Amino acid sequence: MAPVACGNDISPAENTSTTASPTTVVVVTSVVTVPETAAAPTTTATSQTTTAATAPQGALDWDGVRYDFGKIAGLSSNENQDLITFDRYQLYDNNGDLQSAADFTEEPIVVGNSDVPWVNENPKERTYVLHPEAEVLTLANPGELECGGSAGDPPAWQSNTVEDLFTMGTPESTQVSLMFNDDGLVTLVRISESC
Repeated sequence: MAPVACGNDISPAENTSTTASPTTVVVVTSVVTVPETAAAPTTTATSQTTTAATAPQGALDWDGVRYDFGKIAGLSSNENQDLITFDRYQLYDNNGDLQSAADFTEEPIVVGNSDVPWVNENPKERTYVLHPEAEVLTLANPGELECGGSAGDPPAWQSNTVEDLFTMGTPESTQVSLMFNDDGLVTLVRISESC
């Protein structure tokens, strides 16, 4: 059996996904471990002109991040695009500092926690475009995960499609991570659960 992360530990992920595999799985009992980050430059200079990175036309509210964490506030379709409305949260790192989407260098995965390791200081909802082939992962073994610091079974993920997500409807989970491609389209939606 693969090692399981508890508390503030990080362990290699066991993932049944076929398209996107995170580099870490964080199982939380009190504080989420968010990868240490170094700020990446958000501007590029060309011939004494500095221009900020901008989102492609169809990316809507995407602000150039690779990962995001929060809650799905709604699902809709517009002009042959499937859209996800998202409420971004900030997670606490090992030092107790808040980290937001721009700080994440790896997919933030929160699963099996018995506390609330995030804050929602900015209730602004963002609308993103879902890639037609985006993978939607849902927790396949929620009843088998132990909480409160006990090492139980590692999380298993059920792979679903965007169509499946729309059939399920807006999930109640407040623990959702998103991954974006270079065009600002959501390519992975991971819906997790607390205890």
